[in-house]
Amino acid sequence: MPRLIYLIPIRKGSKGVPDKNMKILGGKPLVAWVVDAITASHTAAEIWVATDDDRAERYLAEAKPHVRVYRRSAESATDTAPVIEVVREFIDAVRPAPDDMLVLAQATSPFTSPDDFRQLQHAIDNAKADSYVACRRTKYFVWNDDGTPMSYRLDAKPMRQAFGGTLIETGAFYASSAGAIARSRTLLSGRIEIVETSPGTEIDIDEPIDWLKAEALAKAIAMIQ
Repeated sequence: MPRLIYLIPIRKGSKGVPDKNMKILGGKPLVAWVVDAITASHTAAEIWVATDDDRAERYLAEAKPHVRVYRRSAESATDTAPVIEVVREFIDAVRPAPDDMLVLAQATSPFTSPDDFRQLQHAIDNAKADSYVACRRTKYFVWNDDGTPMSYRLDAKPMRQAFGGTLIETGAFYASSAGAIARSRTLLSGRIEIVETSPGTEIDIDEPIDWLKAEALAKAIAMIQ
């Protein structure tokens, strides 16, 4: 079975929600949510955080000593740099084995659960695909810009209960072998399998309203635990 190496990219510059990766959500820094979920899933051979943030590095060294830190370059930490840049940079520097599965996990998806990561590992162990992407099924009806429905025909709108829904890419995680990423220079290539994730994973913190939604859900989770 391939080893799963998790890479969590964070940076100190954030415009939408300032310093969001170290901002406290539900009693702990945002980055700790995904680290804790991965740790609890018992799926990781290694967990890495790629960061340019001294404060985050100190926190991880003190609170999460099992997590390894990769100091990403200034070029890969700008707000215009695509995430694939830090992934390729990491592969070039750390040199995981070509068959190792590199899982890009996003700190901005704090409600990705240990079960979601176990589902990913199960899919990888079955070896049915080359790459894996996290998606959440929603029951929203989707429309095109031209005023036509994408999800149904106007003369045959389905009942919501009978509607199969739409799969939305959450950004929670992407997985592919280190070798495939190095060859294709993309996160996903070849045959791609969808891993459907649990409720809450559709929250991707990018704007202040996303943070408010995350705070509300974190409070609700704390109340039922």
